[in-house]
Amino acid sequence: MRQFSVAFLFSCISFLSIHAQGIEFFHGSWEDALLKAQQEDKIIFVDAFTTWCGPCKNMAANTFTAPEVGEYFNANFINMKIDMEKEMGLEFRKKFPVNAYPTLFFIDGQQEIVQKSVGAKNAADFLILGQSITGKYDKSKKYEKAYADGDRSYKLVYDYVAALNKAGKPSTKIANDYIASQTDLTTEENLKFILEGASQVDCQCFDVLEKHKSNIIKITSEQMFLDKVRQASENTAKRAIEFESPELIELAAAAMKRHIPSEADFFKSKSELKYALAIHDMSRIDELVNTHVKKFVKNDPEGLHQMALDLNKYAADNKPCQTLALTLAEKAAKGDDPKYITTYAQLMHKSGSKQEAIIILDEAIRKYGKEEDSKDLQSLKALKTKIENS
Repeated sequence: MRQFSVAFLFSCISFLSIHAQGIEFFHGSWEDALLKAQQEDKIIFVDAFTTWCGPCKNMAANTFTAPEVGEYFNANFINMKIDMEKEMGLEFRKKFPVNAYPTLFFIDGQQEIVQKSVGAKNAADFLILGQSITGKYDKSKKYEKAYADGDRSYKLVYDYVAALNKAGKPSTKIANDYIASQTDLTTEENLKFILEGASQVDCQCFDVLEKHKSNIIKITSEQMFLDKVRQASENTAKRAIEFESPELIELAAAAMKRHIPSEADFFKSKSELKYALAIHDMSRIDELVNTHVKKFVKNDPEGLHQMALDLNKYAADNKPCQTLALTLAEKAAKGDDPKYITTYAQLMHKSGSKQEAIIILDEAIRKYGKEEDSKDLQSLKALKTKIENS
């Protein structure tokens, strides 16, 4: 079994996400956020910021917009941005003092601070922070003893399975055992249990989910059913990496094909690429990346840019992969976003072409030269100086 965090690997490879977006912030009142946190059993993430804070602006522009951050935080937290110098912020500070910006709060539905972190973080570090928070908020222990002592009541087993799923722990045996003990799976309670319990494609509970699809949709919604199929498929693809079992990807892709055919090809392509990166199967990376680019991100600068970053990160010691990363970065840089140009120049410099990297930056500096106070322009100049002095 691979000795690495599969969850972290999956969340980091953001260009492969089906829903590539940043954090979606909740815009209601603090009281509304607390109620929502209680109802959904989630922690509230609060970005305590001010409009004049430079690091706050940097997080807003580069960290909160990262697709991998959005994917994880949207699924696991109620997210809020609160200006500490406006009405809501002034009230918030009475209960939760803030002495530096940004301050990142993680608060539960009873207004207890789970964790507080001061200072800006890049996307990778912020994601690790979020994952550590959800790990601490593991409620499964609360139900474990009662279950071990023989409590098989619907509420206890449902809550136990839901807590295990939320914590990313195995729940299939408990879910399957409960399903096997039932004589009527069409009751509303049992249909809701099936929806919660189908955490993997390769489990009995998922087979039952498919069998009772129409009844489950009637009491919930089609969207909830499809979200469960996506989640179970993603979980199964993760297990493919964890246990080095590529056949699990085929099972997950087949489930996507049956229920969400419009996303199935994308899912299979990105899952196979994740698998190859995870097990360092460099012989297939070039083919898989080129296929994925051609089919799904050919004209998407952000997708090309992120793919270049991920290749550079996960295949740093593989020259063909680094050459491919440089090619993708060059294509992305044509989108004229300064961050894409910066990455292209950095990879060019890393490849040993120092002068070409400087030329790339000179062209960008001329383009943004009229914006003397631009943060992007200053960053480009700083990178040029750094490369010149290297």
